[in-house]
Amino acid sequence: MKKMKKRSIFNASFEESLNLEDDGFRKLQQEQHDKTSNYFKKGRASLWFRIRSFILGLIFPVGFNFMLLVVSMEFHESKTLTLPISKHESLTVNVFLILLLIWLFLVILGKFTKRTYLLPYRYQLHTFTFMLWFLLEIDLIVIDILLANLAFWEIIAIYGVIMIFTYMMFSMELTGLRKLMYDEDRQVTFRDKIAKMISIYGMGILGIGIVIKYIFGSFTVDISNSMKAFGFLLLWVFANIMVIAIIVFIGLPYFLQAYYKWKYPEEYREWEGKSVEEWYGKRYLKKHPELLQKKIGTQTYG
Repeated sequence: MKKMKKRSIFNASFEESLNLEDDGFRKLQQEQHDKTSNYFKKGRASLWFRIRSFILGLIFPVGFNFMLLVVSMEFHESKTLTLPISKHESLTVNVFLILLLIWLFLVILGKFTKRTYLLPYRYQLHTFTFMLWFLLEIDLIVIDILLANLAFWEIIAIYGVIMIFTYMMFSMELTGLRKLMYDEDRQVTFRDKIAKMISIYGMGILGIGIVIKYIFGSFTVDISNSMKAFGFLLLWVFANIMVIAIIVFIGLPYFLQAYYKWKYPEEYREWEGKSVEEWYGKRYLKKHPELLQKKIGTQTYG
C-alpha cells in the first residue's frame, strides 16, 4: 500500500483553515489578540497606543536586553563570581547592536503591513521576536559559564537534549495541526519512539552524570556550589524549553491563522461579518479603491 504523503500546513482550503478556530493553544492568545484589535479599529493605532508601545519597546526589548549586556560585562569583570567564566565574551556590544538592528529591521518591515485585520498579528510578532532575542542573550551568557565548567561533550549533550525536546514539540504540534485541519491520522514512527525515549530519559541520565562527576570526580569543588550550579543549569534548560514551547504551541497556530487570513482575506471578511472599511481600514482602501465595491457576503461557514 502506497504511503500517503503528508500535507503541508500551508496548503489548506479556506474551510479547512477555519478549523484553527478550535485549536486550544491558539485560544490562549485570542484574548490578548482581541484587546490589541481594539486599538486598530480605525486602520491605525491611536496616538496613546503608539506612545505606550514606544515606551514599552524601550523598557522591554531594548532595556531588558541591554541589561543582559551589562550583566555579561559585570560577570566577566567580577572578582567574586562563585563559578568560573570563560575569558572569551560571547555577548559583546557588537553582538547586542547586531541583534538590536535585526529586531528594529523586523519592526520597520512590519510597518509595510497596512491591512487592519493583520495589525494585531504584527504587534504580537514583535513580542515573540523579543522573547527570542532575550533568550538568545541569556544563552550567550550561560555558554560562557558552561565553557569554563563543563567538558565539551557535556555541553553538546545538553544542547542535544534541548534540540530533542524542540523536535518533539514541533512534531507534536505539526501532527496536531494536520489532524485539526485535515483530519489526518498519523502513525508513530521508529524515529519518533527514539526521540521520545531520549526526551524522557536523556535529561535525567545527563543530570546524574554531571552530579556524579562533580561530587566524586573533583574534590577541589565545593559540593554546595556544585549543587547550586546544577540547579542553575536545570533552570536554564527549563527556561529554553518553556520559551520554545510558547512559540511552538501558541505562536505557530496563532500566526498560521494570520497567514490564512492574508491568503483568504475576502472569505474571512465575509465569515466574520465585517465591512470592507472595518476589515481593511481607510488608509489601505485609499490605495486599493477597487475593494470598495465589495459587500458583506451572506454565505456562512460552519
